[in-house]
Amino acid sequence: MKWVVAVTIGAIGGALLRVGLQRWLNPSPIAPVGTWMVNMGGAFLMGLLMPLAHKGLSPVVFYGATAGFCGSFTTFSSIMLEVFEMLRLGQFVQAGLYVLITVGVGLLAFIGGYSLGVRWA
Repeated sequence: MKWVVAVTIGAIGGALLRVGLQRWLNPSPIAPVGTWMVNMGGAFLMGLLMPLAHKGLSPVVFYGATAGFCGSFTTFSSIMLEVFEMLRLGQFVQAGLYVLITVGVGLLAFIGGYSLGVRWA
């Protein structure tokens, strides 16, 4: 039952922080800086937590931070909405670049977080 509470608390925190950053940092539908930043931060945090989980991080804390916080902080559906808006507005190159950069840098952020987590663990 503890993991349910941890995931719920993490999800509430992640969702509120994501919406706050998106509202603050997304100046227009074709410049979704806030969404991009939360997804990169979430990828980094997820990578950071993985090795720590193998070195004794409480499973309750792990699930609260990963499934709860990271799961609600990062959002694939927001990316799809923003890409659709770019395409609808005829910003085809920008939409393609956004997808490529998001996936590429997201993977690098995860790897960076994982590498740091391995050092800390």
